[in-house]
Amino acid sequence: MPQHSTQRQSLRPNEDCQRRATSSADVEQLDLLPRKKPSAPLDKDYCKALPSLRRAINYSLSLADMDPKEAYGPLEMDKAIWSRIANGGMSFPADDIPKLKHVTGNEAAIYWLAVACGYDLRPLRNELEQQLEDERAAHAETQRENELLRKLILERR
Repeated sequence: MPQHSTQRQSLRPNEDCQRRATSSADVEQLDLLPRKKPSAPLDKDYCKALPSLRRAINYSLSLADMDPKEAYGPLEMDKAIWSRIANGGMSFPADDIPKLKHVTGNEAAIYWLAVACGYDLRPLRNELEQQLEDERAAHAETQRENELLRKLILERR
């Protein structure tokens, strides 16, 4: 009997009894989620006509061929909170919209928000794409100047 009491004393709570949880800083949790298949393409006209963000979220899930009940886990939401969001009793957290885009593989909710606020949605260009666009614009301007000079030379002859 004394052996058991010494064993109990040697096991202290919270001391190597369980594995440590992986923090999101160590591993991007969403990257570990298996995607069933790519999302269907976004129908922008249909998305614009949706009356609410909740409906845009449902459309986003349907494009991804996901049942709404499949979403709360990958979105790291409590089931009760997700149920309130799905039933319209609670708003979808704005901070989770990028996560929704990653989970569904489409930007239906983001597109709906942009249009609802009177904006057009387009992806940001990286530095190389911006440089290419600037060079194309400069090349087009040079072409216009060359054409003007050719016309002037031909008119003087």
